[in-house]
Parts: sequence; structure tokens; C-alpha cells
Amino acid sequence: MIDRPSERMRRRVLIWLTLLVAVLVGYTVYCIYKVSVKESKKWQTLANSQQLTSTTVSASRGTIYDSQNQVLAQSATVYTVYADCTMLWEFINEKDKKIEDYRKAVLLEDDEDERAKLNEKLLSLTTSQQTYTDLCNFMSDVLKMSVGDFENAVADPSNQYVVLKKEVEKTDADRIEKFLSKNDLDGIRCSPTTKRFYPQNSLAANVIGHTDYDGIGIYGLEAYYDDYLSGVDGRIITASDKFGSEIPYKYKQSYEAQDGASLYLNIDVNVQYYLEKAMAECVAENKPRERACGIIMNPKTGQVYAMATNYSYDPNKPAEITDPATASKLAGLDPESKEYQNERLTAWSIEWKNKAISELYIPGSVFKVITGSAALEEKAITTEDTFFCGTHLKVEDTDFHCWSETDHGGQTLQQAMTNSCNPAFIQIGQRLGFDNFFKYLNAFGFNELTGIDLPGEAYSFTQDPDSAGLVELASMSFGQTNKITPIQMITAYSAVINGGYLVTPQVVNRITDSNGNIVKENSTVVKRQVISEQTSAAMRDILENVVITAPGSNSYIQGYRIGGKSGTSQKIDLGAQGETIYVASYCAFAPADDPEVIMLFMCDEPSGENFYGSQVAAPVCSKVLSDVLPYLGFFPEYTDEELAELEVSVPNVEYRDIDEAKKTISDLGLEVTVIGSGDVVLRQSPMGATVQRGGSVVLYTDNTTPAEMVSVPNVEGLSKEYARELLHSVGLNMTVDGSVGTTDANVFATENIMTGRTVPVGTAIPVAFEPYTVSSQ
Repeated sequence: MIDRPSERMRRRVLIWLTLLVAVLVGYTVYCIYKVSVKESKKWQTLANSQQLTSTTVSASRGTIYDSQNQVLAQSATVYTVYADCTMLWEFINEKDKKIEDYRKAVLLEDDEDERAKLNEKLLSLTTSQQTYTDLCNFMSDVLKMSVGDFENAVADPSNQYVVLKKEVEKTDADRIEKFLSKNDLDGIRCSPTTKRFYPQNSLAANVIGHTDYDGIGIYGLEAYYDDYLSGVDGRIITASDKFGSEIPYKYKQSYEAQDGASLYLNIDVNVQYYLEKAMAECVAENKPRERACGIIMNPKTGQVYAMATNYSYDPNKPAEITDPATASKLAGLDPESKEYQNERLTAWSIEWKNKAISELYIPGSVFKVITGSAALEEKAITTEDTFFCGTHLKVEDTDFHCWSETDHGGQTLQQAMTNSCNPAFIQIGQRLGFDNFFKYLNAFGFNELTGIDLPGEAYSFTQDPDSAGLVELASMSFGQTNKITPIQMITAYSAVINGGYLVTPQVVNRITDSNGNIVKENSTVVKRQVISEQTSAAMRDILENVVITAPGSNSYIQGYRIGGKSGTSQKIDLGAQGETIYVASYCAFAPADDPEVIMLFMCDEPSGENFYGSQVAAPVCSKVLSDVLPYLGFFPEYTDEELAELEVSVPNVEYRDIDEAKKTISDLGLEVTVIGSGDVVLRQSPMGATVQRGGSVVLYTDNTTPAEMVSVPNVEGLSKEYARELLHSVGLNMTVDGSVGTTDANVFATENIMTGRTVPVGTAIPVAFEPYTVSSQ
């Protein structure tokens, strides 16, 4: 007989079982709570990662326009070509299988017509190897890569994403899609993306900047306004079923991309072109070792119309080295060497850099405008005070020399500015004193950033007031010692001539969203008034008289009121023993009585024959402003003296009635000589040439009379008046070759290659002139 468990034992077992079930239930409840409540976000994220797919919709980067709505930078659709090697090899290998299937079908088919059709299809099929070879050759041709590189890229069948090439044009992407479709292949895809294009190429490149391969701005306006330009990418969220297939419609959620905002600049491509054209000619002639730069802006508003650096680069190809010397040096180095890498990085940093805002220079005599205005404002001097030259002035143990070996004698502020006399400005600086000098150095903004809306603006390097002595004060007074940026100099100069107001230079005028709504508009920002309207007016008169008194060494332009000052600074801290390195610069403005345009040009370390600012930089300002002023709506107003000597273009009057032709020529202030007795002009000399008034035109009314020939006389060393009279005396015309003012008596004709040549009477002879003396400062 088997003993049965007692009631007590059954109760004990039941209790333990109940406890065990309770524990299990409790644990289960806890796990459910933990998953569904405590860690719900974690598990939702994991579930979403398996069930939800997110696709990025790239925002289109905003466009950059100039002030005339010309496109300077724009994004366009390009394609990233990539390969899914797993899929690609499946389709390639399928070719041989397909051939084998057709072979079997041909053998098994009894109907002759059907067998013929199958056989024809079989013959049209290509093997896996042939398909692969055709693909390699085709992709090599379209993507401009070697066959070997393509083969290596797609060699691994397990690799499902290999980028073959970025920024592929649509025409090439279409060719790829067509080839794949024709050959029944898959596994190579063309994914749309955007590429930044710069249709003006290198124009204003150092201002506009460029983007990296990911479309992020890294230089210039592209970097400074990247947050505005880049926009916000959109997303498409889709759900998938348990098999990974997309569930359509209500399970799909889209977040539209917000395209980037567009920039409208104060830069004008035409003004920019005039600046860059003249700058390129100057660089070719003077070969600066440290590049050149120029700025054109409105002195009242701070709007920057043009800003350029030479040499520059093409933002469409930012990696291309544009300096021939550097490119040649790199060509001789091993591309894998450390030296090559360092040289290339240095070259990039230089050619991408905006010299006008990011590099320091010693301003030289252009800075005398600051010293003079500060002294007038503080009443430390008057316009009638006299300052003596003596060709040099000793301050403590340092002897400062004037650029001229001829003593300027006693000079007013006007004369000292025109003569650019260093000893005179040392005396003006001494009268101004330490405290006031540094007060205005700060007031004119030389110890702060201008705040221009561009990245990379450099801080100046100026003399510490606590360590400055009389020698430092003397040197600073005529523009040596302190190192500043060109943008600081032109901004301070603007304050001198615009009524005394220090304004913030601005490149961008306004920013608009993709719908054209204005997001941000830049208005004039006046930081402070530095000098009075009265002092500013006095400085405008002084600087205009600098140009009037010596037009040959300044930015004189017939018919315009121009003010300006040249500068030639010495890089005393650089250069080998006994070598003097110069920086040539010039700052001009117009109209002189009410300035609307100001231009600063700087040529850093010219290595040609000339190095003075008046020789190197002033002609650039003349050329540029001659184009820019009429373009901006400022037209010449000639004095009687200028009208008398104004150059005119000789029109074509051939085959016109002789009386009508004579009147047309005479109305231009030209003499007319008629040869022949006919009633119609058959020939003329000159035609289309630009000559000075008072010249002559020969009109022929028959074809039998030969042209009278004369020998071109030697005018070298003569003034303009005598050179013109000599040429006119033998029946020839004179045209001035260059930008030296035609009313300037202090110039002489240079050697003329046409001297001694026999030419027809009436021929226009180009004559170049140079000043007898040149201001060095």
C-alpha cells in the first residue's frame, strides 16, 4: 500500500506553485512595463529602423546674383554614378545562363519556324564575358576613367555601394541609363545631386569663394552666408512590411526641402570686369611678387561695387594652380612627396585668399590723408601754416629723407600733400601729438575690423602707444610702421571725404527666400563721425588740387573732377641687405565735390622698372574710372581748356558730298584739306583715328592723285604743346597714347617707334608721355 501525501504536504506544494506562478506573472508584467513604458522610446526606435525608411531630399543651394541680376553662382542637377556590385554581377552572370537556356530550347523545339526564331534570338545574345568587356569600355569612355580602375571598382561582388564618379552631367547619366536598358543590365545607378556652377568663371572669385564636394561653403560669400544659402534638406519617410516591401499611401510621410536663400550683391559684374582687366594689364607689366588687389565702393554707403585680387582662381576648378611659376614648380616634384603636398596647400591658400581684406600692407603716403585731416580737425594746423622740407629731417637719432632730392622749401598743407613731402608730414604729426594721433588712428578704424560681410578679415598690426617714441610718431605720420588691410584704408579714406562718417563696407545688398521674399536687407551702417563736414570739405579740395596740379602723376581724367593720393611704402622689415622692397598704391575718388565712387589699388612688390604709386597704381585708377564713371551715369563736363584740346574721333565721310563732308569734319574742330576737283569724297586720311582738336583731315575727290607723303619728325623730349605743333606743322595729327592728362605741361614725349617713317599726310601719330618728375609717395 502506497502512502498518499498528507493534506499538509499538498498545501505546501500548492503554496510554492502559487508563489512560482506569481513570480513568473510578476516578472512578465514587469517586462511588459519595461518594454512598453520605461524603454518604449528605445524599442520604438529599433522597430522604426527596421520598418521605416528615411530618404533625404536635398535642398537646392541659393543663387548668388550681382547688382544687375547677373548670375555669379548657381546650383544645377548633376549625378553621382555608383555600382551595386552584387546586383551587377547577378545580371552579368545571368547572360551565360540565358544563352544556355536558349540552346536547350532550340534543341527541344520541333517546329522549324519556332526553332529558327529561337536560333535568331540566341545569336543576338552576348556572353557574360563580352557583356562585361563592353560595359568596361563604355563606362571608361563616359566617366573618363581607365578600364582598369573601373574593373577594380566593381571587382568585389559583395560590395553593394561603390561610388564610380561624382558630378556627372545629365547627358552622360542619360547615356549610361540608355546603355544599361539596351543591354538588359542593372546594378549601376545615377543618383541626382547638385553641383555649384560659377558662370563668370574667375570674375570676383576671391569674393564669391566656392564650396567643397559636399556643397558646403568654405571660402568667400559661400562660407560667410552658408547658413542662408544651404537651405534645409527634406525627408521622405516610408514604412515597410515584414518582407521589406514599401507600404504605400497613408504610411508615407514627406517633409519638403526648404531651398536656400539667394544673395543679391552690391558687386556689379561690369565694374568688376573693368577693375580686373586693368589690374591684369598692370600685373603683366609690373610683375608684383606678392600679387595686387583693388576695391571700388561708394564712400557714403559702403556698398562694394568691385573687389579683386590678382592672381586669382576659377571656383569651378578650385584645385587648379593658376600661378604659372608655382604650377611649374609643382610639375617638377613627386606628387606623392611631402614637399609637393605642402607646396600645393600653400598655393591653394594664397590663390583662394582675398588680399583686399586678409593681407596686411604698409600704406605709405596714402595715409597722409589721415594725418592731415586729423591735424585740421584738432586745429593743430591750418591750411595756411607753413612746413619746411629741407630734403630731410632728423628726429632724435633717425634721419628721415624726403623722396625728392630737391628741397620743396616752405609749403602749405595743400603743397605738402601735392609734393607728398615726408618732412612736412613729420612736422604735422608732431603738432598733432601722440595722444591725438592714436585717438584718430582708433577713430578711423585702424585698430578694429571694418565688419565687411566676408570671412577672413585680418586684424591690423599697429604701433603700441605705450612704446611709441618721437621716431615712431614721425614714421607713422607719413604712412610707415603700421600695417593695415586695404579695406581698412579705403574705409578710413571714405570717412575723410564723405563728410567724416566711418561706414561699414558691405558686399551683399539683400537676401531673398526661394519665393522672392526679402529675408534680410543691408542698409548703410554708420559707426561714428570722425571729422566734421568742414574738415572733410577742406580735404576734398586739397585732394582734388593734388590731381589738378600734377595730372601726369595722378588719376587725372579729362572732364571729371577727381581727387586722389598716391603711396609708395617701403617694406623695411623685409628684403635682403641693401634691397628695398616697395608697395605701390593709389586711392582716387569722384566727383571730387560730392564723392560717389572711391577706388583703392595696391600693387605689392612690383618688380618692373617702376615702383612708385604714381607710376604703377595711378594709371590703373585712371583706366578703371574712365570706364566706370560713365557706366554709373557720371558724364564728363569739360573746361574751356579741356575742350580746346579734347581728342575727337575722325568719322568716315567717304562717298559723301564734299560740302557735307567738310562741314562734318570742321564741326569737330579739325582743319580740312581738299585734294581734287570732284564733288564726292573718295578717300580720306585719317579715318576712324582719335586725334586732338586742331588737327587736319585730307579729303580726296579723285583716285588719280597720289597721297602726299611726309616723314614723321622726332618729338622725343618735347612737351605736349610742342610735340603737337611740330606734328601739325608737317600735316600730321597727334593722338595721346596713355592716360597722362592732356593739359599737363610737366610731361615729355618718350621715344617714338614711328620716327623717320614715311606716312601719308593726315596720319594720326600715337605719342606717349611721361612726367618730368614723379611723386614717390
